Amino acid sequence: MVNPRSAALSMVYESVKHRLTVGFDQYAEAAKDWDVIPLEQGGQVIGGVLAKENEMHVGYGVKPKGAVRAHMRAILEPVIDRYGFIKTKVSIENVSGLEFCYRLGFTKYAETDGHVLLKCNRSDYAYRNKT
Repeated sequence: MVNPRSAALSMVYESVKHRLTVGFDQYAEAAKDWDVIPLEQGGQVIGGVLAKENEMHVGYGVKPKGAVRAHMRAILEPVIDRYGFIKTKVSIENVSGLEFCYRLGFTKYAETDGHVLLKCNRSDYAYRNKT
């Protein structure tokens, strides 16, 4: 049986490997101090979230059926409750990743080294993610 953390880490890596200059082993070593939260649907791991304090990165190996809002709400809300905001960075060229973050309530606060730095505070998240 595949370890859910390993499956999630592998899926996150697969979703970004075309933008990286390292192999999976180096990626896994760099992620050893990060929490890896499996995203599941129908009892199967379909992706993962890498989290370290209030910094998060999301990757899917399998496109989820329906909205991902439930996945994100369960993961983001406790972090926002604890820190007041979440931050992430997305490659400038990753248009779909940027759109995904903007839909969740993230806003751009800087650009550096080919990445957009994004932040989502409690009010932006609550406004964009009302049920």
